[in-house]
Amino acid sequence: MAVLHELERKYLSSEYAIQNHESNIEGAEVWGSVSALVAVGSYVAALQEPECQAALGSGSKKRRAAGISITDHYHQVLSAYLSDGTPDKQHVVLCIGLSSLQLFTQNNFTGPLIGPSPNSLLPGLEPEGWSDEEVREEALQSLVGDAEGVYSLLYGPEYLVLARLILIDLRSSLSTCLSVDWWCFRCSLLHQRVADERSPQLYEVLLQALNEVENNQQLVNISISRDLMALYHLEAGYLHLHYYDVGRAGDHFQKAAQALEIEIELSGALGKRTKWQEEDRPQLVAKVQYKGQPLMNSELPGHNLLPSDLPKDVVLNDDTRLNRFKFKEQDQDVIPDLRPIEQSVILSTITYKRRSSAADLQLDQETKAYLAALLQHPKNWCLQMSALLLRSRVEATESRAMERSLNQVEELVSAVNRTEPSRYERLKLFSASLVLPQWELQQELAKMLMRLGCVKTALEVFERLQLWEDVITCYNELQMRQRSAEIVRGQLEKRETPKLWCMLGDATDNIEHYKKAWELSGHKSGRAQRSLGNFYYVRKDYSNAILHYEKSIEINKLQFPVWQRLAYCALQVEHWEKCAQAYRRCSVLEPDSFEVWNNMSQAYLKLDQKHRAWKALQEALRCKVDSWRLWDNFMLVSTSLGYMSHALNSYNRILTMKERHVDTQILGRLVKAIIEGKTDPEGREIRGLYKRCSELLGRLTSEVPTHPELWYLYGILTQANTEPNPETRHMAMQQFKKALAASTQKSGWEKDTITTVAALHRCGYLVDAALAATDGVALKVALADLNSVKMSVRGAIVGTQRGQVNVVTGEIVEEVQEPLRRVEEKFAILLHKLDELKLQT
Repeated sequence: MAVLHELERKYLSSEYAIQNHESNIEGAEVWGSVSALVAVGSYVAALQEPECQAALGSGSKKRRAAGISITDHYHQVLSAYLSDGTPDKQHVVLCIGLSSLQLFTQNNFTGPLIGPSPNSLLPGLEPEGWSDEEVREEALQSLVGDAEGVYSLLYGPEYLVLARLILIDLRSSLSTCLSVDWWCFRCSLLHQRVADERSPQLYEVLLQALNEVENNQQLVNISISRDLMALYHLEAGYLHLHYYDVGRAGDHFQKAAQALEIEIELSGALGKRTKWQEEDRPQLVAKVQYKGQPLMNSELPGHNLLPSDLPKDVVLNDDTRLNRFKFKEQDQDVIPDLRPIEQSVILSTITYKRRSSAADLQLDQETKAYLAALLQHPKNWCLQMSALLLRSRVEATESRAMERSLNQVEELVSAVNRTEPSRYERLKLFSASLVLPQWELQQELAKMLMRLGCVKTALEVFERLQLWEDVITCYNELQMRQRSAEIVRGQLEKRETPKLWCMLGDATDNIEHYKKAWELSGHKSGRAQRSLGNFYYVRKDYSNAILHYEKSIEINKLQFPVWQRLAYCALQVEHWEKCAQAYRRCSVLEPDSFEVWNNMSQAYLKLDQKHRAWKALQEALRCKVDSWRLWDNFMLVSTSLGYMSHALNSYNRILTMKERHVDTQILGRLVKAIIEGKTDPEGREIRGLYKRCSELLGRLTSEVPTHPELWYLYGILTQANTEPNPETRHMAMQQFKKALAASTQKSGWEKDTITTVAALHRCGYLVDAALAATDGVALKVALADLNSVKMSVRGAIVGTQRGQVNVVTGEIVEEVQEPLRRVEEKFAILLHKLDELKLQT
């Protein structure tokens, strides 16, 4: 058993198996030759082994009956083979399952196509009188499940059907196999990647298998193998990314780096980016090092493929931009000669960043820095494919790199069809990378051609690959919409499917085609309901759109775009509870989307659930910290809930992004809360924010010195100092004086009643502050201050008396009479104080 388990670990990491199996090991005559072939990637030869053929029923000479499905036939045959439950036979069946899975992967992802056909390798597969195409079509249909469909041109779907049977359905019969849950996980994820929709059924299987693997201490245990533990976390991370769970994916990627004890971070270095650049400027570089060791110490080079075996890294041929940065100090961007498993951690870091951050120029620069590190020491075919494709996507919109981007993807398409390196080498770290299926890689190339205006060339590719949705897009672009409908109708004549009827609806805008798809599916097609929802959505009939979107997600809850549109529709019709519920679901599927959290907070505000809105805005800021509008929303909600410390922090963050941002409503609430000595919801005294709020107002008044309300609030706050002294009283007087000056500086201020009342209000505060500030100070200083204030207040009074007169009655406007009377009374007190001081001189 120990030898078998060690072999299984080798299969998982695509390492060569234990050599020279001891002949005296029990059961070795059964599994020895099979495992030796599987270990070196000879999967066809392994399936041709007599023991595997016997397990698949060749000895019985039993051909599958026409009425029996592929799954049922092999379930019966393999169950009979496993009836005695011996570990050696279970190991042989596991080898059959993973060989079938790897052959499917080679033929559809890593290439090139491999023979012989499934019918010649799998005994009893083809019923009497059936053609190869009929068997293939049956296998395709058995893979559909609840995923709406699978790619129609899959090569060897029979292999995947057999792999699913062994690695998923017969897992319980392979109880002595150490890695069956891990292979179940790989098989289910591969099945999901060739399906049209995310499948809830597959997701359940994946999560269950993932949990079993994580709890298997003989596999995921750092004391047994750091590499295997890191590999598990990388694969688990990519699973969660596929199902929108970015948070869990990030946790797994971090654990993978911890298992390998490597640290990856971005740094800056001076260098040149262009050929004609004279001055060195800061450039982003990725730094990788082993924890607790110098950068280039104890590196492990690992196995290298020849450069000619790997996809070619196309050189940037530009008359201005350098192919690589030229750094002032040599080796600034050099990283250790990492092993492939360690390089895959860099790829996961890039992938996570791009999924969890908003797309912008900064993200592209960070991506390039990581990719430059990853492409320094190319060793692994899958990692090289994924890294070069990602760089092409980043460069596709750059005028100076667009040509390289296109040429690079063409090179990747060619690399799949080359004979070197061996198919086995190509499979190494396949599950820990992002290698696309062959048709999706060609689709990527065709979409690039479309963006460059080569629509007809792209159309030829899409038609050859039978990607009918892209064909429809091309014909719409060419103003030949009728032709796209003809193409889909031609496919419908061959075979009717709900998917094709939905496509015909997309091509013709005929709602009846979507209804036909719904009926044809037996009311089980989530896509048909989604299409109906989209039909009403684009016509802004949001109520009807909601009905169909809800039916769609009842069938398949793993549709992030549908949840988003449902939430938006509910927002438009002001169905706030449904809106919040939909955005909550979006936040589960895409927890790092700031738009989701921000919109959810708006729904909660409408429901008067301010605390939940506040929490949602915190999550939004976690996802996008550089949006001043988000900080503004958070500041407003924090203020209304009494979290004044958070409001103050938010205001300071806004000022780093948007200078001269003035919000007197928020500032007024802050000042009032400080003056009144309130406490926040967490029991902290708001008065403790006096100093920080004073600094904020000081900053704002220096940047916007002509805003009267800012000076007024500054004066009010200064008056509230817990330890007043002559200096603070004098400051308050000066601030009120500036508030009055800012109120009356604009020509014609006295003709506006609201402005006049505000000016008079500030006059009253100024007189009170002046009287307080001059009490007990030197006579000469007091006289100077009071005379200055007298002139300011008198100017305001005279201006009011001149500008706020009713032309009919000749009297002061009614709204101004009372404020003016109060100011005049205070002004009289000020004059009296002045007279007293003059007598003292």
